Amino acid sequence: MVEVKIDPTTRIEGHHGMELEVEDGQITEARSTMKMFRGAEIITVGRSPRDAAQLTGKVCGVCFICHRIGSSRATEDAAINAGAFDGIPEHAKILRDAVEGIFFLWNHAIHLFALVGPDYSDAVADTGFERLDPLEGEGYQGALENQRKLMQALAEFGGRAPHPLAFVPGGVATNPDVSTVQTVKSRLREVSNWLGPTDAVPEVLENVRNGEFDPELGEGLHDVVSILVAAAREGAADLGSGPNRYYSNGLFREPESDERIFKRGVYRDGSAELMTKDEIVEAISEHTEYSYYTDDSGGPPTEAKPPDPDPNKEGAYSWGKAPRFEGQTMEVGPLARLTISGYDPFDLRANLGGGSDESNTLNRLIARAQEVLIVRDRVLDLLDAFDPSEPLMADFPDDYTGKGVGLWEPSRGTLSHYVDVENGEIERYQIITPTLWNIGPRDGEGNPSIIEGAIVGDEVADIENPINVMRTVRSFDPCLACSVHVDSPEGSYETELKPASPGGMTDVGDD
Repeated sequence: MVEVKIDPTTRIEGHHGMELEVEDGQITEARSTMKMFRGAEIITVGRSPRDAAQLTGKVCGVCFICHRIGSSRATEDAAINAGAFDGIPEHAKILRDAVEGIFFLWNHAIHLFALVGPDYSDAVADTGFERLDPLEGEGYQGALENQRKLMQALAEFGGRAPHPLAFVPGGVATNPDVSTVQTVKSRLREVSNWLGPTDAVPEVLENVRNGEFDPELGEGLHDVVSILVAAAREGAADLGSGPNRYYSNGLFREPESDERIFKRGVYRDGSAELMTKDEIVEAISEHTEYSYYTDDSGGPPTEAKPPDPDPNKEGAYSWGKAPRFEGQTMEVGPLARLTISGYDPFDLRANLGGGSDESNTLNRLIARAQEVLIVRDRVLDLLDAFDPSEPLMADFPDDYTGKGVGLWEPSRGTLSHYVDVENGEIERYQIITPTLWNIGPRDGEGNPSIIEGAIVGDEVADIENPINVMRTVRSFDPCLACSVHVDSPEGSYETELKPASPGGMTDVGDD
């Protein structure tokens, strides 16, 4: 048996490692290690609910809009449950959804081109797809340019990006005029033209397979499809197989309706179960048996206290908790959203990835590419429905007592904020992030997380360069900043975890 430690895993956001046991070239055990403590919840205690969005919005510089909106929804829900608030205006809801859609496009472009794309480029994997080569590839450079346009669009509505100021409890604290909306639409149309028409996917797929390139059908679309074709040729459909269980909080309402483009619920045993918010909340619990937290930091997030670190805890190996849905692991993210909602545009997952509901490394990439096209079309519709002359803010109370939950859906998957407010002060706060669902540690029964189970059974041809392990890790688009944060500059939360080496491998040895 060989022990392999990949630390840090690279081309993801944050500090993460994988500890593997490999026997006869096959992974027999995996542990996903999160390296830093998150204390954002603790900081909110004793503060006004109005402060929560500002504080928790700084949890991550990548999902910078998602946490602000998730937190605002939680404190709004608490005020509604207290009978002190009637909800935010309709066009504030539309604008929040539109901005989240722009964020999806920005983040998916980063993931597909800067993080995952190099794994399937000619420079890294000798695939022949030189446009995907990091820094120098024309496809890579084109994606960077269009990411910049999307970030500019986000700043138009949010005041700045990252960490916008406009999304607060009570609605959206901004006054965009018609000119601002048109500026954003113009930038989005430029990005849309770079991407290309949705209905061109079958023709572009044939082009890529035949080594042809037609910019009239979309430069971006050719490059995205190139990633999928390269991944399929590299055998990604046989890597990272999950349990085909998915969970989504739902997103992108129809204006003046509670109907969502992406449905809220779970998918298991071959079928989707659409669920209410209360049913979702009741089903979730967190385990801390293998986490550097006290036992009472776990349990139902509606009741558990904010994270209480226990850095010397015996048997622990991660600063992440282990969320479970009715005791089960659930995969979250684009593949979860599309599977629950019954979307498989052009049957790409069915034809390339072994089935539309199959959890594997290739299908995670396909679903993300499919979602780019779905969301691109949706954002333009939302902006057409948005009227900047309508109210965007409602009076939000200063003094109330209530419990609230903010369910939201960043690009990486489900996000949940939980808050208890007592006489106008936050008494308790909890956050469950997408990355915790996908790459957290084992639970109290010893059951592995989604990523730990997905990697077991995969082959490692070269333990000095376990590229397929990294392809699977990156297919989940992990964001460790959302999941864990350092709190003490004096090192009071240090553990015995080994520091990362510059090359990413801390230890490779025979047992």
